[in-house]
Amino acid sequence: MNEAANEVTQREMIRIIGLFRKNGFKGEYVSFQHVVDEGASYFVVMSDENNGTQGLFKADLLTGTIEFQYMLDENHAVAK
Repeated sequence: MNEAANEVTQREMIRIIGLFRKNGFKGEYVSFQHVVDEGASYFVVMSDENNGTQGLFKADLLTGTIEFQYMLDENHAVAK
């Protein structure tokens, strides 16, 4: 899959943010990335508004689900 196909559009970001808000998530959205070969699935890095810790989540717009993956720290990082 080429890099242009991996870019998340502004419309997709708005839908993802809406899904997170609907599920009570609060914080700063650090990055969005398509999950390769999974159509409407995205990896989202969020930063906690209180202490700045970051977590990786997998959001699926078709099913309306959000799955926590892991906390990001020196041992777990997202490739740029």
